[in-house]
Parts: sequence; structure tokens; C-alpha cells
Amino acid sequence: MSQTVTNINRDCGSTSTAQLCRKVRETRADIGIALDGDADRLIVVDQNSNVIDGDQIMALISEYWHETNRLAGGGVVATVMSNLGLERFLNDQKLDLIRTKVGDRYVVQHMREHGFNLGGETIWAYDYV
Repeated sequence: MSQTVTNINRDCGSTSTAQLCRKVRETRADIGIALDGDADRLIVVDQNSNVIDGDQIMALISEYWHETNRLAGGGVVATVMSNLGLERFLNDQKLDLIRTKVGDRYVVQHMREHGFNLGGETIWAYDYV
């Protein structure tokens, strides 16, 4: 018996932002938000088709939560794939970037064990505990 496999992420969502960028420009939206097929990856694009990845989103959230005393753990938990820009940004805010192995389960595990409430991956598997 043969099975037909359907790729739910084909040419759409967070893994392929071309359609989203076109729609944002066409409708003159400020941003567009895309998820992958099982909604564990999120990508944002701006009105100029710039992709805003998980590191950038975590930077924005961490800054606001830090300013409003909502950020727990003194920083953000991310994987070894997060870029140096995020680390430098957080350091400028006097916040830590804790790196884990790749995989949201490692991020969540560290968050729970050490009292953090913000973490994720560059591809944006956002974790809030």
C-alpha cells in the first residue's frame, strides 16, 4: 500500500516567505506573520520584505520585559545557533544569553530548571514558561 506524503510547509509559511512578502506589499500592511504547518516556527516580515527572525524578536521582547520588570532569570535562553548580534544586544542591556544545544526541548528544559521565562531559537520556536 503506497502512501501520499503531503508537505504542509511547501511554498508557504515560515519556511517560504515569498507569498507573505507579496501580500504585505500588496495590502500595504506594516507586518506579516507566518507560521509553519504545526505552528512551532514563526517568522515576521516588515513592509519592506525584511525577514525578522527569532533572535530579533527575542531581543525586542527581552528589552521590553526587562524595562517592565517582567523578564525572569536575568536574560534569554537560546540555542548555539543564535547569532552574536543577539548576545551583544543582551549584554548591552546587562542581560545574559544562555546557549543550549539545538532543539526547543533543551531551551525549555534550561528555562524551567533555572527560572527563565523567555527563550527560543533563531527559527523562532518561541518558548514562554
